Amino acid sequence: MNKEKYIVKNGEVKIARLLEKDIIAKDKGHKYIILSNKPIAATNTEAGFAIIYYFFGNKKSRQKWLKDKNTYNIRWLDNNGKKKISKPINYLIIAKYIRENGSFNSRDFNLPDIECYWLDNSVDISINFHKFDNGSKEALTIEDGTPSKQFGNKYPIKPRLDREGHFFTTFQPQLIRRVINNRKLLIENSRNALHSDWILDLRTIINDTISLIEITLNQIYIKAQFDPLPDWNFTIDKLGEKHGRRLADKLKWVRQISGNNLDIEAERGSLDELRKLRNHFNHFDPPSLVVTLEEATNWLNQIIEIGFILLKIRKTMGIKVSSHLINFILQRKAIFNPEPAFTKRLVLNSERNGYLSSTWKNDK
Repeated sequence: MNKEKYIVKNGEVKIARLLEKDIIAKDKGHKYIILSNKPIAATNTEAGFAIIYYFFGNKKSRQKWLKDKNTYNIRWLDNNGKKKISKPINYLIIAKYIRENGSFNSRDFNLPDIECYWLDNSVDISINFHKFDNGSKEALTIEDGTPSKQFGNKYPIKPRLDREGHFFTTFQPQLIRRVINNRKLLIENSRNALHSDWILDLRTIINDTISLIEITLNQIYIKAQFDPLPDWNFTIDKLGEKHGRRLADKLKWVRQISGNNLDIEAERGSLDELRKLRNHFNHFDPPSLVVTLEEATNWLNQIIEIGFILLKIRKTMGIKVSSHLINFILQRKAIFNPEPAFTKRLVLNSERNGYLSSTWKNDK
């Protein structure tokens, strides 16, 4: 009896099928994308040195840290002013921990949180009440005073909440964690990669990733405008207004404010591709869309390269890193995993049979 072998579906509805005598055993739980055991090459090294330089500054070169077997303790004060001391650390200890765990957690070393206060620190509060005295025109109100500490007293934004809802000082840490978690979930659930909801989840991750660059650059602009770091310059005639600007223009702010060149040539191709993809996913011009799972796998790896751009922006401008961003670049590489019967493959020509066939020619 002939059985279905190759199936074309519209959602859950089969709209075409080919019949053959010898059916290939289908694994309904097959994952089309899997995670490598390792992150992108050299990422562990970059993450390790980012942590070391956060705590010790640039007093030693990388070569000296690689040879230094002495251990050091970090003394610090917690939010209550209580004295704390870390476990012994050096680069070799940190690097070994990252290799074994694939991420970094300051608490395992009794270290303070790794963050830039004005860029990463966020008060995240929600309330479930709307309480006021009879005859009063004011309800019990929660106010976020963090923005004034981050951007100075002249900063006009004063988040306030007097009824059921939320406020966030910044969505920076939430976005980073969301991209990390959702990218992992998308790969773990790649058995559903031929369903439209999986593509919509991919759309969300790409949007959030580009938003990470946008929020970082906007926070830098605001900091430079209201409470600049030493050696920073803010000239409105040079920078222009921040609203309605292209991402390429915003990236120029790094040099215009700090005076230092931002070298992201190694990651620029990934940024441009994800940026155009984000625009297509949001505006759907053209309305058609083709996504091959090979291309989707590549996009999932390009997301990690955006983390390197964010690190380079901070390094260029003399801004501290965050543990969330370190863990962002430590995400493991995605690998396309076709079904066993289709491992022998032709090279993809995207303009003819892939994503680029669903875009305008002048956008390629």
